[in-house]
Amino acid sequence: MISVLFRIGLYISSFFPLYILLIVNNYKHFTSWKKIKDIFLFKDLLLSVFSYSLIVLIISSLIYLIVIMKINLNEKHQFVGVCKTEDRLLNYVVTYLVPLLSIDLTKANSMLVNLGLFLLLGFIYVKNSLVYLNPLFLFFNYNVFITKDDDVIISNYDIYGLKSREGERLRTRKLSYKIYLVRK
Repeated sequence: MISVLFRIGLYISSFFPLYILLIVNNYKHFTSWKKIKDIFLFKDLLLSVFSYSLIVLIISSLIYLIVIMKINLNEKHQFVGVCKTEDRLLNYVVTYLVPLLSIDLTKANSMLVNLGLFLLLGFIYVKNSLVYLNPLFLFFNYNVFITKDDDVIISNYDIYGLKSREGERLRTRKLSYKIYLVRK
């Protein structure tokens, strides 16, 4: 099973699309080399802290995704009654993406409120092992499925490939209680 630290990393990576959208939404701060240089020299403290934080979050997201895609599958597990479950991921993205996109980089209270929301969501995500709620999996051709026993499967198989292997003992990595990674 993966550690709490790793679940935190997967939580951070689950917001990767948000980080890109935040850059696009605030592009006016990054339109010239002078503005970018000012950010890196901390001419505007809030903007600089935000920018450095985004860079760290983006790099961390990519590292954790690479690790999850390369991690050894060290168990065998059998699944029955596999079906799709995209609606949970969509609810997660829509519910939290909109408030976090409203960040005003010029106001400290906006940054603090959104940081508080981000930390609260992180606590819930990590405490409840919601590692499967990660849109990055979809970008890298991984799907999330649920079984009749309420096991959650994160896999690069499509639904038909996984259903055709029902009853077989597949190589897996247990990510958390009843959450498994299955690769081709």
